[in-house]
Amino acid sequence: MRDLIVAGGGPAGLATALYAVRAGLDVGVRERRAGVIDKACGEGLMPGAVQALADLGVHPAGHPILGIRYLGGDRRAEARFTSGTGLGVRRTTLHAALLDAVVAAGVVPEVRPVRRIDDRGDHLLVDGEPTRYLVAADGLHSPVRRMLGLDRPVTGRRRYGQRVHAEVPPWGPWVEVHWSRRAEAYVTPVGEEQVGVAVLSHDRVTLRELLTDFPELRRRIGDRGPRSSVLGAGAAATALALPGRG
Repeated sequence: MRDLIVAGGGPAGLATALYAVRAGLDVGVRERRAGVIDKACGEGLMPGAVQALADLGVHPAGHPILGIRYLGGDRRAEARFTSGTGLGVRRTTLHAALLDAVVAAGVVPEVRPVRRIDDRGDHLLVDGEPTRYLVAADGLHSPVRRMLGLDRPVTGRRRYGQRVHAEVPPWGPWVEVHWSRRAEAYVTPVGEEQVGVAVLSHDRVTLRELLTDFPELRRRIGDRGPRSSVLGAGAAATALALPGRG
């Protein structure tokens, strides 16, 4: 019998597996997609995350981040991190580094999803395989959460995210947050010649249209072509329903 099965082979699931191996547990990882997976995200690691990765022996390549700068019209505010240096790193780079570390620790993720979970009291059967524990790290729209009946409706307005990379040298060691009336744009240096631009908005419109809200950011990027395709992340329709809380 395994001690733990992790459903989901992204950064969260792989980090969980590494901590479990360190604790001496027999661990299995299930992921329905093979290899390194790209998703829309901000790609900025806070100092605490950089330290946690280093503690696991994971050192992804990226661009140092000293703090966060906020820009809205003529207003500016910035603050340096007080507990170390952050890191801007491509999600694919982070995923690859964690995947290498997990395999080196003796855990080879299985390319298959979790399809069935049976509670046997003192253990679980995950697709027929006995395990003491199961961790659901299978994303925003977690199939495991849905299988277990832990979904509940999300109330309030939803936001939508889009991300692209521009081939332009970073203009500072900051994550920049640009504000407009309908959107927020997060700019993260992720390499010597590359920045990531992620935009969040309640409006379901194209990234190109949303960027018209940020003339200063558009001037910075100029006519440099995108280095990656636009990826989007839709808002969650459900959230986790904890036992006893509806």
